Amino acid sequence: MEDRLLSIAKVFRPELETMSVERRLAGIGDVLTILYSSPLALGGLIWLIRVTNPNLILEDPILLLIFVALMVIFDYLKFFLIVELGPNRYGSADGSLSGIVLWSAILLIGPSALWLAVIEAVYESIAEWRRITSSAERWNLLRNFILNLAGVTLAPLISLYFYQTWGGTYPLSALDLETILPALGTVFINTAFFVLIWAGYLWFSIWALNILRTKPTFRLFITFLFMAIGMNHLGHPFAILAAAAFIQNGLPFYLFFMAGMLLVAFLAKRLSWAAEGSRQQTRMLERLEQLGRAIINAPPGEESLPGILEEHAPNMFPAGNLVVWTFPDQILFKQPEQWAPDLDTVWPWLLRQTEVQGFLPKETLPWTDQYSNHSPALTAPIREIESGQTFGGFYLELHTLAQPWEHRSLDALVPAVQSFTDQVASAMHQSVVYTRSLDYLRVTQELKMAGDIQASLLPTVFPNIHGWQFAMTLEPAGETSGDFFDIIPLADGKIGIVVADVMDKGVGPAMYMAISRTLIRTYAIELDSQPDTVFFATNERILTDTTSSLFVTAFYGVLNPQTGELTYCNAGHNPPYLLRSQDVANTEALVRNAIPIGIVEDTTWGNDTILIEPGDALILYTDGIPEAANNDGKFFGEETLVQVAKASLGQTAGDLQANILDAVHHFVGDAPKHDDITLLVLVRDK
Repeated sequence: MEDRLLSIAKVFRPELETMSVERRLAGIGDVLTILYSSPLALGGLIWLIRVTNPNLILEDPILLLIFVALMVIFDYLKFFLIVELGPNRYGSADGSLSGIVLWSAILLIGPSALWLAVIEAVYESIAEWRRITSSAERWNLLRNFILNLAGVTLAPLISLYFYQTWGGTYPLSALDLETILPALGTVFINTAFFVLIWAGYLWFSIWALNILRTKPTFRLFITFLFMAIGMNHLGHPFAILAAAAFIQNGLPFYLFFMAGMLLVAFLAKRLSWAAEGSRQQTRMLERLEQLGRAIINAPPGEESLPGILEEHAPNMFPAGNLVVWTFPDQILFKQPEQWAPDLDTVWPWLLRQTEVQGFLPKETLPWTDQYSNHSPALTAPIREIESGQTFGGFYLELHTLAQPWEHRSLDALVPAVQSFTDQVASAMHQSVVYTRSLDYLRVTQELKMAGDIQASLLPTVFPNIHGWQFAMTLEPAGETSGDFFDIIPLADGKIGIVVADVMDKGVGPAMYMAISRTLIRTYAIELDSQPDTVFFATNERILTDTTSSLFVTAFYGVLNPQTGELTYCNAGHNPPYLLRSQDVANTEALVRNAIPIGIVEDTTWGNDTILIEPGDALILYTDGIPEAANNDGKFFGEETLVQVAKASLGQTAGDLQANILDAVHHFVGDAPKHDDITLLVLVRDK
């Protein structure tokens, strides 16, 4: 059957015989679809000319201009959907709610309004024709244009014949059942005939996918059918409401209705961008993970890399032509095979680059002397990991499907491209680098696991005490943290409050933190309201059971929520600050009254007591806040902390905490983060 179809198609496109199977089938589909749809489009145009009322332009040109303006706006707010049908093959369709404007115009002024859709189809096709240069793309565009022309003339004219037979009038007479049913029937008949017009091409597409051994499932076929046809037709029934609104309430109410539809179109456009972005990101992450595992499991060296890329690179990125090579001309992967990019002009330029770059069709490619039509493109150097020297390149020419490419969408691909080139570079290294990569991956996983375990030790549910507010946060500087806090329910409704910091960073301090947190919590519950005793017992147990040189600065206070009395012990920790609502100028620091835990045995510990009045706030923190440094080497400082807290006194605990953290982050800017940040805010309601 393929030979018979080819013999017909090559009469119009002789070059099909020399093309690859995939391109040849696509070309045959274009030619055959044009052949069967051209008479339908021509018949629809002739019929439309015969039923057109040329006096409409003279009768109400303002209304026609309003229809045109609304259709232009709706077309700007097109939404789209892309479905993967096979290796580097995608089904795509876009749609808009301009059909609501068109069909409301038809129900108001009759079939002559179909010229709006004809003019729209012609304009869009001419604009696209001027943009594209290849013969295959122009045949594809011509196929879509003729199908659309038949779909916006013949299909609606047949349905309008039934409409008039059923007693339908122009304009729509009223919004009642006798009027709505013929109009709804007309809309559904239009969709049915539109499907019939496209059925030949859709059948050929499924047949071609079967030939290519990428036959989609039935569910996928239904999705593709919905994409190609349904997206532009789902909103047509609402045109009946729009036309009725115009008849019964006039143009202002009609425009108000259309404003609502514009909002829906805007949300649909944003949703389609989000859905496609999510699909792309999910696919890229999935394929990158598979590629990474394949590289790790493969023997060291570059011999196995082309085979790995051949298995995992297809469909990793959005549809397009992709080549990965080492300079000057060793191809590691190329898709499609028959593509012949001019790499000799690209690699000398790419040799001097250090990052991923994207180029839209309207931009001049930097390795060429002058502008020429090109597809959206992404380039990236492949750089030796240790020296940073560029030794290879990545070049992706993206197909323009229903998704309109812009800098934002290209930028969304940059992290995946960077990850891809990094993985290729790692696979090109010697076995020693390969071993280091495995070790690094293992350590990273262990650190993440340690961080997850450590995070699970921190409280996630805080007590709901009438008259009191709690707000707590911990921002680790790395995967693990030496900071910790705890809220411990005690007897008689009292609450234990712990903020602590283990000296140093890394896995060791994180383990030390877990031990310290467990001991403090255990002894706090056993010894109830004696902070000094809790620290004494914790200190003795740590020094008995460990030989580490680490120590812990800690603050432990026992709060009586009924009276506001806080009994505390500060073991060498940063002094918390008590802000008095009745005396804001004077801030009370809960200074150290003991040395840190884990230094010497038989240390004397002591307790102090303060009273937290209604409206007061207690700020507890670790040294990650006052010692937070900006790029100039200046520290945030405790004075600034107190100033920010004073300025926020009277707000909720959550707002006070947020204001302090915002101030710290703003002060630090993009400077590296060197220490964990822990902040606990306690506020007594007025």
